[in-house]
Amino acid sequence: MTIRFRNRMTLIFFILAVACLMLGIFFTLYKFFSDGIINPEVYTKDLSQKFLLRYHPACVYSGIFILLTYISVTTLIIYHSFEKTQAPDMVFFLIFLFACLCDTTRLMVPVFNLSGSFSHFLLKIGNFHLFARLLAPLALMGTTVMSTEDFKQNTDRNSLILIIISMFFAELIPLNTSVILPNFCISYGYVKAIRAFGALICAVSAVSLFCTNRRNEYKQIMTIGFVLLCLGYSLTFYCYNILTLAAGTLFLGSGTYLYLNEVHKHYLWID
Repeated sequence: MTIRFRNRMTLIFFILAVACLMLGIFFTLYKFFSDGIINPEVYTKDLSQKFLLRYHPACVYSGIFILLTYISVTTLIIYHSFEKTQAPDMVFFLIFLFACLCDTTRLMVPVFNLSGSFSHFLLKIGNFHLFARLLAPLALMGTTVMSTEDFKQNTDRNSLILIIISMFFAELIPLNTSVILPNFCISYGYVKAIRAFGALICAVSAVSLFCTNRRNEYKQIMTIGFVLLCLGYSLTFYCYNILTLAAGTLFLGSGTYLYLNEVHKHYLWID
C-alpha cells in the first residue's frame, strides 16, 4: 500500500466517521424530541445495584458518542501525523478504528426501536457487533506483531486476512435477537470464549511489543499506552454504567495518546 493511497483512504474514513457522528446525533435528538426514544428491554440479570455499577442507559449512549468522537479525532491525528511516513502499523490501527465504528451501529437498536422486531436488519446489526468484537483485538495485534520487518511487505494481504476471518466467524456464530444486552448489543453465542480470545490476543500483543522495545532498547511508554488502549476499548465496548464509562474514556484517550505519540517519535527517529 502506497503512502498516497493510505492517506486517501484515511481521509475518506475520516469523512465517513464524522458523517456517522453527525447522523447519530441528528437521529438521536430527533427521536428524543419527537416521539421520544424507547429504550429496549435489556438483559439486566445479576447486574449490580451500586450507584457506580448500576445500569444507566445514558451511559450507553454517552459511550457510543464518545467512541464516535474518538474515531473521528484519532483518524484526523493519524492523517496529519503520519502523512509522509510509510508506518504499516497505522494501517492496522485504522482497521481497529473501523472495528470501533462498526460497533457503534448498536445505536440503531434504540433509535429505530428494533428491539423485539426479530427483523433481518436487527440480525445484521448483531453481525456488525460481533464482527467488531473479533476484528478489534486482531487489528491491535497487527499493529505489534504484523508490523515487524518480517511482515511489512505483506501488510495489505495480512489486513485482508484479518477482516475475512472476522467476517467469517461473525456470520458463523449464532445470535439471539430476542435478547438485548445492557450495552444495546445483540446477544450472541460463545460469549466467554470470545472475551477470552480478545484478552489473549491483547496480552500476546502487549508481550510482543514489550519484547520488541526491550530488544531495541526503547522506552516502554509505548507498551503502557498499548495496554491502556486495550483496556479502554474493552470497557467502552461493554460500557453501561458510570464506572466503565469513566474508566473506558480515560484509558482509551490516554492510551491512544501515549501509543501514537511514541510511534510518531519512533518513525521520526528512523527517518
